[in-house]
Amino acid sequence: MVELLFEYQLKRSARRKTVAIKVHQRSITVYAPHYVPKKQLDLWLVEKRDWVNSQLDKQINIADSKQYPLETHKILIFSNLIDITFEHALHSQVIEHENTLSVLCSSRVSHKKLKYKTLLEAYLTEKLGLYIDMRLAHFCKLMDEPLPNDLRIRIYKRKWGSCNSKRELTFNLLLIGAKKSIIDYVIVHELAHLRHLDHSRVFWQRVAKFYPDHKTASDWLKNNGQSLQWEF
Repeated sequence: MVELLFEYQLKRSARRKTVAIKVHQRSITVYAPHYVPKKQLDLWLVEKRDWVNSQLDKQINIADSKQYPLETHKILIFSNLIDITFEHALHSQVIEHENTLSVLCSSRVSHKKLKYKTLLEAYLTEKLGLYIDMRLAHFCKLMDEPLPNDLRIRIYKRKWGSCNSKRELTFNLLLIGAKKSIIDYVIVHELAHLRHLDHSRVFWQRVAKFYPDHKTASDWLKNNGQSLQWEF
């Protein structure tokens, strides 16, 4: 009998011709054609056991490093760990000190946890927006590209930026925790999409022209991106 030491979800498909495995959010999914016996899949997974366990360990470490500002009173801003205080005050606002943020919530507010979250998100959105505005002006001039028609900042779980045919760019608020050089990569990536709405060879050539170390930045986001997430 095969001893796997982990559980997995099996998804079969008549159209699939190969076996694949995915480890995501500490769960394991195996994709396989209908004709591959379960016993054969288990034997194959035994060979992959070390790799699967390493991926699970990595995701546990990433999950443990997720930021919880209300509990830890710290948050990453441009890769710097900033102390936060959450206080009651006469007026709701965020006050920025040298290495500290004071998030003040009016005593009249009923749902203070939600208000703290709203205040902090608004502050971070403005902070990131100002930086992206400045760098967009720089890179648009460098890339001989007109400024985009619109800029939005949202919170996403699975993408760092987006571009559409209307020349509208959207960036993930969670980028605020990354180094500025990483944010610059995402900016160049999305600006390159203004001419190439795909990930073709010419698209990557354009990215490489204006951000030569794009592979390193992309790998950093893949390996560390989840650590930029924060929750209340």
